[in-house]
Amino acid sequence: MKIRREFLIGVLVVVSIVLLYFGLSYLKGVNLFQKQQKFYGVYDNAAGLQTSNPVILNGYKIGIVKSVRLHDDGSGRILVEVLLRDANLNIPKDTKLEIYDADLFGGKAIQVLLGQSSELALNKDTLETSISLGLAESVKQEIEPLKQKSTQLFASVDTLISNIRRVLNKEQTQDLTEVFVNLKNTISNLERTSSELNGILVNNKGKLGSIFDNVNSISANLRANNEELTNAIQNASLITDSLAQLNLAGTLRKVDQALQGVNKITQQINSGEGSLGKLIQSDSLHNEVVQASHSLDLLLNDMRVNPKKYLSFSVFGRKENGEEFSKKELEQLRLEIDNQLKKK
Repeated sequence: MKIRREFLIGVLVVVSIVLLYFGLSYLKGVNLFQKQQKFYGVYDNAAGLQTSNPVILNGYKIGIVKSVRLHDDGSGRILVEVLLRDANLNIPKDTKLEIYDADLFGGKAIQVLLGQSSELALNKDTLETSISLGLAESVKQEIEPLKQKSTQLFASVDTLISNIRRVLNKEQTQDLTEVFVNLKNTISNLERTSSELNGILVNNKGKLGSIFDNVNSISANLRANNEELTNAIQNASLITDSLAQLNLAGTLRKVDQALQGVNKITQQINSGEGSLGKLIQSDSLHNEVVQASHSLDLLLNDMRVNPKKYLSFSVFGRKENGEEFSKKELEQLRLEIDNQLKKK
């Protein structure tokens, strides 16, 4: 009787354990009496995925995450075991297991993205994996740049406030007062200058009108004589082209050579070389010419007074006793003497 009671207690404990196991499996969504499929996925980051998280296909729960653990190769990657309830579901070879946010509170799930391959995956195969950014991650990534910019903005504002405080201290405030006073004086000067300028314009309104009329007249004249100005500019251009074509350098060299020759001749004349130099430098020839002219004048005067002393007859006609030559006859006589000297 005693052994029988212990046996019943043992059977009861075993049954209880079995029922507890099946109950827990059922609560987890695992039906031990239904044929299932098992697949694996390897992730660099589990992204908060936990055991018993649902596996979703087209918005319908088809399985659960059976286990999440480190990979046996020691690489630190995460090995996830997925259990699908329907053994008849065709899973292509290129199907992807994607971790995503199942709700707004950060709950994770695996979404089955069926591939297009005609080859089907076998039970316990390792499929491709990916991680989809959930709402929280997306918001976090969007807020992160704003956070950095806000930090920079607050730093800039803090620097600005510090500069303002430094500017508005007691000493700098005095300087600012002087600056504002100078600014006020400057504005007053500008207003006074503007008023004076306005008065000048009002007083000289007629003159300004005349100036503008003159400017308009000049513009009209320029417009009317546009062709003449164009011709003048073209003529100037032609003259410039002609001057550019002249060999001014060669001409200037020739002029320089000619000036050097004239300078040499001048030096020779000044030094008394040659006939011209001797004529200019020697005073004896000048003196002889002056003496000869004086002697000729004396001779002609004596011949005029005493013609019979030199000539027994006159080439201009016979002269009576005491009759003198006239000035005209003396000039003719001078020319005759010069002709005779030239013939000799």
